[in-house]
Amino acid sequence: MTKAVVLKKCLIVAGHPRSGTSLACRLAQSAGVGFPSDFEGDQYNKSGYFELEESKQLSKQLLSEAMTDENTKMMNSVVRRLNEVEGRAGLKLVRVPAFFFYRHVTNDMKAIFVFRHPANVKASLFKRGIGEFPIPWEKNNNALIAAYENCENSIMVSYESILKRASHVERGFEKLGLEVDYSCIKTEQQTQKNSRLYITNDEYNLYTRLKELESESCR
Repeated sequence: MTKAVVLKKCLIVAGHPRSGTSLACRLAQSAGVGFPSDFEGDQYNKSGYFELEESKQLSKQLLSEAMTDENTKMMNSVVRRLNEVEGRAGLKLVRVPAFFFYRHVTNDMKAIFVFRHPANVKASLFKRGIGEFPIPWEKNNNALIAAYENCENSIMVSYESILKRASHVERGFEKLGLEVDYSCIKTEQQTQKNSRLYITNDEYNLYTRLKELESESCR
């Protein structure tokens, strides 16, 4: 059985697609976090996606097969690439449950968990021609809460609060030891806001819970 390689120092940025994870990565990068990436920017994320192709494929396999020997080898490959980064490495995850597999291979992890109003997430996905992400918004964001509860050095922040440069968000990044450059926030790049798409009561209640945890985590 293949032995897992230890992940030295890592910052995980996790959240459902179109929730502001790339924006959070951009802020973390301005504070010196290094994000190896295989994807350049486009009309939807002009500053890039901060993602590794191998990590994306690994997340899919981990959620269907867990830590098989082949998945351990693939994770080792991702971890080695992260360990090559000088200082703290960054990794973006949109399949949030995959977070726990990385959590098990490091003792020096920090995390930024990002969420966004579900109507705007859905509208932004539709705008990209994506009817629904394989993991539903509600399930992915419940996993976000579970990840927050299992990572001591973490904060929960909303896309809306980041764009507003809310004072508690600044405190949150400082709590993680990140001195970020807020000038890299470009509000004109926002792809969707104030959508009137229908959301369920459960989705609204979950969003309310996430906002409560945002206030808690950034104290």
